[in-house]
Amino acid sequence: MKGKLTKPQMIALGAGVGVLLLGLVLGFFGLGALGETQTQAQSLADRKLKPEVAAVLARPGGAGAARKEAVELGKITEDLGKEEEKVVGSWREGLVKASGEGQTWATDPNQWKDRLIAVNDELRKKAGKKGDSSKVILADDFYLGLQEYKQKSPTAAQIPSLALHLSVAERLVEILMEAKGAAKEAYPTQCILQGLEGPAVREGEVAKPEAGKAKVGGVDEGGVVRESYRLEMECSPEVFYGFVGRLSQDPWLFVVMDLSLENEQKEFPKRSEVAKKFEGEKSAPAVEGGAPTDGARGSANPQPVTRLLLVLAGKERLRVVMKIDFMGWKIPPSGKVLAPGKP
Repeated sequence: MKGKLTKPQMIALGAGVGVLLLGLVLGFFGLGALGETQTQAQSLADRKLKPEVAAVLARPGGAGAARKEAVELGKITEDLGKEEEKVVGSWREGLVKASGEGQTWATDPNQWKDRLIAVNDELRKKAGKKGDSSKVILADDFYLGLQEYKQKSPTAAQIPSLALHLSVAERLVEILMEAKGAAKEAYPTQCILQGLEGPAVREGEVAKPEAGKAKVGGVDEGGVVRESYRLEMECSPEVFYGFVGRLSQDPWLFVVMDLSLENEQKEFPKRSEVAKKFEGEKSAPAVEGGAPTDGARGSANPQPVTRLLLVLAGKERLRVVMKIDFMGWKIPPSGKVLAPGKP
């Protein structure tokens, strides 16, 4: 019969229908969208690629030049990391010393208590007595912010935190004493360190904060230790300026976070009080054989008179409250490459 399919034609037709059905099935399950996905990926790459970079890669030898520049950039990054390490090197060393790394007093509660007593006694010997204007005077109840441990011993879990507190507190007091000794005061003024408070004592390991967020009073994810201390004192302006300057230049990293200043004399003295300051000392009674011109202008023994500047400026102290942060960089594990900007 005309138009009737032969057996080979029927087989070929069935195979073609099967291939068509297989293509439809694959398209239904997503494999047929592979070409569209590749097109979208190429479009995204073209949008992300900067025109200037595309121009470099397109020219003859552009890929080689790009690889060379990448190597040079890697060397610059490495050199930058080394320079940053030079800056933070003293801060790493400061943390090692402050934490007492490798020393038994930083791990044993009894030895830490002995060191606390020794440091306090040593600072008391360096300090001045009441009324002394040449040295720092420590308040009677001053105990490096560790009064709680006068009568009791800490636990082993508290020692790492307390070791750091003791070292930083000792360092701050010593810097203040150095500033007082080097200050050139117009009018020698008593410098009294009234109090020092440290961070809350932690026990055991500190939990790591969320990535990218620094934590004050502990260790952040980058290995930076940061502790806050509060100092309260009275001193002359010269000693205060010297103290802040020495903090900024110290090998250990100290950052002044908050500052409150108040003059000891809040109001200008009354006219009657100013007049009394100018009275000076009364003439001493004449001594047998004494010169009648003693006390006169130009004589060998002029009568002491209060200077005007002393009256107006006053031999007053500044009342200072400071919040100071100590920061230390942990030493990275051996073999770890430091990325620029990361401690």
